[in-house]
Amino acid sequence: MSVTVAFPSAIVGTIVGVTTTGWTINSNTGGTIVLTNSTSILAGACSQITLGYTATTLGGPSAVTGTLSFPAGALVGDLSTNNTSTTSISVLLDTDGDLVPDVDDLDDDNDGILDTVEAAASCTSASGTVTANIDCDGDGIPNRLDLDSDNDGINDVNEANGTDANFDGFADGTPDPVTGIPASAGAGLTPPNTDGTGGTNPYDLDSDNDGLTDFTESGTNPALDANGDGVVDGTAPAADPDADGIFTPVDAVPATRGDNLFPDLNPTIVIGSLEFTTAGSQKDFVVNLFEINNRIQITGTPISFRVAKISGFNITYSTTSGTSNAGSSIANSNSDWDFVENANFITVTAKTGITIAANGSKVIGFTATRKTGIPINTTQNITATIINGSAGEIKVDNNIAITSITAN
Repeated sequence: MSVTVAFPSAIVGTIVGVTTTGWTINSNTGGTIVLTNSTSILAGACSQITLGYTATTLGGPSAVTGTLSFPAGALVGDLSTNNTSTTSISVLLDTDGDLVPDVDDLDDDNDGILDTVEAAASCTSASGTVTANIDCDGDGIPNRLDLDSDNDGINDVNEANGTDANFDGFADGTPDPVTGIPASAGAGLTPPNTDGTGGTNPYDLDSDNDGLTDFTESGTNPALDANGDGVVDGTAPAADPDADGIFTPVDAVPATRGDNLFPDLNPTIVIGSLEFTTAGSQKDFVVNLFEINNRIQITGTPISFRVAKISGFNITYSTTSGTSNAGSSIANSNSDWDFVENANFITVTAKTGITIAANGSKVIGFTATRKTGIPINTTQNITATIINGSAGEIKVDNNIAITSITAN
């Protein structure tokens, strides 16, 4: 005996056998799946088949038809008139994929903020202008579906003080199967209004009203907001291919709804002693580059940093790897880097194929030499700065390391 189940062609999708014990799938093409029993069905017994269907087109209700057939013709005594069963299927929009369709979901984007709150939001621009709008950033995605409703590069769940330990832009916890609200959000987050004026933080570009945009205060690369209006540059839909409201420059997974962390480089400087007591005295120092977000470098984005030259000390380096005596013997990786100088800086760039592993580090060695004629008590800074965009990072407020050295 075989069963043929035909799904509606108007709703393109994929059929899978979820529970098919006692049955073998003979074919599964297009909208039709055919199964044959491999175990006999006893008299008066029932054999149940469970199928799953993932649709890619909204619509319905449309007919789903299942038909029994027998390879050698109808069985003796079989009533062929009841060998066909028809039901219907409707495919409803479920934006956040939590199995609660948007029509029933109280939080359609899983950011922990109720749709009713987002639909009634007051939006505050960087200039302080307040408007009521269901699409605060004007990107064509209403706030209830937008994971960054004001496009300031900070996800709504974070601005609403929600819990998002994996940084995916969704409130943590399994969504309730009836309400669709993530568990960590309880009955729904109440977004704070830090400055007590205009919109609440997810819809306010200057949440504390200090004259600095939230974008600026978040430490995001200022090049991603070239005009300084407090929003990430770009135009939808081109800048938002996954339609989650997070623009590509700040979306770590731009082709998939949701977000993640970018790599983040953080430099430190280590030197054995800060005092240079005689002209010509030398001390090694190293620049450590740490990746602190447990993320791998983005392809096509080389690592680069620069060390500022200073008037009282010469800064030199070797182009081959070795050992730096910076308080202790520290192996450096100088052979992995290209060094280029101008009047103000030594710029150091990773050679092709050289990367910093997730949560890894690299060490680059230098030597500082006190120049002749420098007065005593002259204090100057050794400064190492990660160049914006290195490794694909967008966080720049931790990209500078400064250590003071003194001629005594």
